[in-house]
Amino acid sequence: MPVDEEPRLPKAVRREIDRVLGRGDRARDVALALSIGGEAIDLEQPEIALEVLAWAKHVAPRIPAVREAYGIARYLDEDWAGALTELQAYRRMTGRVDQNHVIADCLRGLGRELDRVAEIVEELLAEERAPEDRRAEGVVVWASALADEGDVGAARALLRRFLDRPGKADQPHDLRVRVLAASLAERDGDHDDARRQRAIVAKCDPELFENLADAPEA
Repeated sequence: MPVDEEPRLPKAVRREIDRVLGRGDRARDVALALSIGGEAIDLEQPEIALEVLAWAKHVAPRIPAVREAYGIARYLDEDWAGALTELQAYRRMTGRVDQNHVIADCLRGLGRELDRVAEIVEELLAEERAPEDRRAEGVVVWASALADEGDVGAARALLRRFLDRPGKADQPHDLRVRVLAASLAERDGDHDDARRQRAIVAKCDPELFENLADAPEA
């Protein structure tokens, strides 16, 4: 690891690394690998993240943040099985469900049972502390999995329930849900609802409206 760089990590993560590994060069190197890997993930450079995070996992497999980051890197690399292994380990180690949307998408990518995808997303939706953007991503994955199975009606109903929840505005994550809702409405022959969803998206975020073609496959 570079000797002239300092890790840029939350204090709680650095404390956990020191607790597991003890203070010293090994802990510093793992922290730096996690820092470099996280920055590479943010820049969508999974090849860099995979290299440093694979090493960090080898040295410190009991640190949840390492397993989480390595899982996300493998997900970005479209290694659904590898990402699933790492993120399920993170989930078991922490009891947290904040990566359930990614776990669900890995299950979908692997063609796993729809019931399992639904279970994982429902667990995320039931967690009161879960961020709204991750809830939205989970709903997108679940609805897409339903559409994969040919149940477009159930997929659309799921999206409507999410969009009709009380007290929520059209935030960027809501607009992503509406993009998929428009696509599924079109597929279902409901052109009026497709136009309505597109109009809402266009009003709130014209750039996203122009990129409707980038919506998840349904």
